[in-house]
Amino acid sequence: MNYNGMSNMQAFRYLPNAFELATAPLFYLYLLALTEKDFKWRPKYLLHFVPFAMAEMYALWLFFGSYELPTVNAKDLFANRFHYGSIKEIEDWLIVASILTYLYFGYQKFSHFQQQVKNNTADSAYPTLHWLRNILFLSGVLIIWLVVNMFLSRLSLIDQETQIHWKLYFIYQAAVTYYLGFMAYRQQQPDLEQIYHSQNTQESLKVTAEKAQMLTTELLVLLNEKKIYLDPGLNIRQVAKRLSVSPSVLSHVINERLNKSFRELINDYRIEDIKIKLTNPENKASILSLALESGFNSEASFYRVFKNSTGQTPKAFMNNHPR
Repeated sequence: MNYNGMSNMQAFRYLPNAFELATAPLFYLYLLALTEKDFKWRPKYLLHFVPFAMAEMYALWLFFGSYELPTVNAKDLFANRFHYGSIKEIEDWLIVASILTYLYFGYQKFSHFQQQVKNNTADSAYPTLHWLRNILFLSGVLIIWLVVNMFLSRLSLIDQETQIHWKLYFIYQAAVTYYLGFMAYRQQQPDLEQIYHSQNTQESLKVTAEKAQMLTTELLVLLNEKKIYLDPGLNIRQVAKRLSVSPSVLSHVINERLNKSFRELINDYRIEDIKIKLTNPENKASILSLALESGFNSEASFYRVFKNSTGQTPKAFMNNHPR
C-alpha cells in the first residue's frame, strides 16, 4: 500500500495497517509454546501487547477522525495537528526496542531449551528447533537494517522519491515472515516430557564426591558393557532409573565428572561404535544401516554428529581408514 500508490488515495490515507509492535511478542510467545512444558495462554500475556494496542488505537482514531475529509491534503493537516510525525517517530523507536528486547529473551529461552535437550535425551531424531536460531539471526539482521534505514531517511541520504532502502527492507521482512510460517507449519511439537523433569538443585549439590564417583563408574559400566547407547530413544530418565537416582543428580554428575552433556556422551559412544563397524572388512552393510545399528535414528543427525566429531564425512573416514 505504501509503494503502489494506494496510501495516497483519499479512501486509504492513514489506514491502520502497521502491526510491527505485535510481531516480536507474538514470535516470543510462539517460542514459549514450543519450548515450555505445559504452556498455556494466560491473560497476563496481554501486557506484551499494550504498546501495540496504544499505537493501534491512535491509528484507528486518526483514520476514522479524518475519513470524511475530502482531500489527502486535508487529512495530512488533520494528522499533523495531532502530532502524527512525532508519534510515528516514537512508534518507530518502540519497534526497535521491542525487537531487541524479545530477541534477547527469546535467545535466552532457546538456549535453555537446547541445553535441556543436550542434558536429557540422546534421541537423535528429537526436534532441536535449530531453525529458530536462524529466525533469531535473521531478526537480528532485520533490526540492524531497520535502524540503518531510519537514519538514512532522517538524514535524507537516499532519494526519498524511490524509497529503495525501505522497499528492499520490506521484501526481506516478508521473506523472513514466510520462512517462519513455513518452518512452523512443518514443525512437530517436541515431547517436552522427555527433556523436562523436576530439577532439584539442592539435591544435586548434596552429592558427595564418593557418590559421584560411584555413579560415574556404574554409568560407564552401562555404556561399555551393556551398550545402552544402542537404544535410539535413550533418555536420562531411563538411565537414572537403572542407577536408582534422580535425573537431575545424574545430569549433574555427567556434567561435572565427564565434562559433557548427556547427549554428547551418548553420541560419542555411538560414533566410536560406528567407526569400528565402518573399518570392519566383514561388514558389508550400508552406512545408514550401520548408523541405525549404532543407535542413531535420523540420517541427517547422524551425518551432522559424525562430521562434528571426526571432521569428515563417513565416506571420507572410510577412505582414510581402508578395510
